[in-house]
Amino acid sequence: MRLLTAVRAGPQGARGLNARIEQLLAETGSGARRLGAASPWFQGRLLLITENSYRHGLFNGDVGICLRSDASPSSGRSDEGASSGPGQSGGTDSRAQGPLVAWFEGDGDGQVRGFHPAALPAHESAFAMTVHKAQGSEFDTVWLQLPTRDARVLSRELLYTGITRARRALHLAGSEAVIRSALARHAARISGLAWRLGAQQQAAPAKPATEPSTALPVQGSLF
Repeated sequence: MRLLTAVRAGPQGARGLNARIEQLLAETGSGARRLGAASPWFQGRLLLITENSYRHGLFNGDVGICLRSDASPSSGRSDEGASSGPGQSGGTDSRAQGPLVAWFEGDGDGQVRGFHPAALPAHESAFAMTVHKAQGSEFDTVWLQLPTRDARVLSRELLYTGITRARRALHLAGSEAVIRSALARHAARISGLAWRLGAQQQAAPAKPATEPSTALPVQGSLF
């Protein structure tokens, strides 16, 4: 199941939900033991790349997971570790004590690539992600979380985009009032392009400009 949010900030936003989920994982001991007190890295952390990096072959919107592995990439990319992936070699005990590796889908079917967490381009947790970030993706089951209060970002188009991310099942969490407000609002794209194009249009002169004294065309005129 993929958890999608309409907004980024606030308790029902992607940031707030990611923080809450990570806190619950740590409290229940579900593999969320961090590398350090202030470290965001732990076993099972979902990752979302937020900028393009051609050097890494990672791009905005790519989703990965942080797992312990026998592979221990020391720089940006672990090509040898990518062929086996997490948990494909060695014993369970050695992996439990192994380094944390950020794994992402590779170029071929079933292939994965491993990266040292510190070498990744800009990224964030992906337990919850905004509808905007999920555009172009589909998931079997989607939980679409709306804020408790109406927000200007909510619109019929955003709601439609979030709903259509689900292939099979959708859970829509939001009050009737918020949903009705979203359905009544259309997303307006204000770029100013029409105004700028209009400003460039000038009426053609009815007749050539002339010198007042001679009534001859002004020098430099095309007429």
